[in-house]
Amino acid sequence: MNKNLLKNEHLRDVTLSVIFGLLSTLLGLVKFNIPGFTAAISSLNEIPLLISVLYVGNPFYLIIAVVISALPTPEQGSIYSTILMHAGGLAFFGAFYHLVIKQYSGYLIKTIALCVLGISIYYAAFLVPIFIITNQLLGLNETPFIPFYIELSQSLHFEFITSLLVVTLFMVQFNYSKKLKKYSTGLEGIVKERTEELRTTVEELNRSNQELTSLNDGLDLMVKNRTAELEERNYQLTEYAFINSHLLRAPLARVLGLTDLIRMESTDPKTKDLMEKLFNSCEELDEIIKLMSNQLSDGSILSSNQKEELKNRINEIIAQRDNLN
Repeated sequence: MNKNLLKNEHLRDVTLSVIFGLLSTLLGLVKFNIPGFTAAISSLNEIPLLISVLYVGNPFYLIIAVVISALPTPEQGSIYSTILMHAGGLAFFGAFYHLVIKQYSGYLIKTIALCVLGISIYYAAFLVPIFIITNQLLGLNETPFIPFYIELSQSLHFEFITSLLVVTLFMVQFNYSKKLKKYSTGLEGIVKERTEELRTTVEELNRSNQELTSLNDGLDLMVKNRTAELEERNYQLTEYAFINSHLLRAPLARVLGLTDLIRMESTDPKTKDLMEKLFNSCEELDEIIKLMSNQLSDGSILSSNQKEELKNRINEIIAQRDNLN
């Protein structure tokens, strides 16, 4: 915990102690005379002091509230007696609240019962006895302790009941407010955690989208490159088809013409037979070239049967060439 935060907490506790001390002084204006002891009075100034225990974090600062509440003590009384009885009582009640009552803040009946017990002890074991003892030590009262204790306790019935009701109800409300605040803080933590999870999920989705975008860009580039390759191959095939259909068939057509001419004019049966076979082979070769040219021009792919037929024709031409030799 840093120093600035400590200073803020100190300032907060001091401010609250001053406020509760002033409230105690104001409620102290509501006074009740104590029978048999004219120098003492009873008032409602205990209520703000008891409630201050709930708000002031550092119990040492409660002495400020105690001193302020004791300032209006009449001349017949003793300011030291007032300070001592309130300081002792608040020291007990503060410890009792933090060590006992807070442990059962979630249980309404137990909280009320413990508040009643704590305030009863505050009055019976601290406030009244310390008041009597200090006044006797200061020579303000010579009445024996027990008779005066009984008489003083009877005169504090209204103050005790009023303080008991107000402080108990306030403490119940205070504990439930803290409980609701705790739940609210817990819910805020859960919301913050869920928000962080959603933010992480969104970031992961964004990264996934970026990866998909990069992958799509890569696929687009691959498609473009593949398309360019196919277009290049198609262009080459088109060029080959042109060569095949024009440049290659032109010499073949001349060979066919010359072969047919020799076959028609030859009188030698053997030569004529050879020219006949050569002419037929050239025609078959011309058919093969036409078939390949048509396939390349259409951009289609040879079927298995067409490939087999083309292979057989080429083999026949080779066989006929071997026979000629």
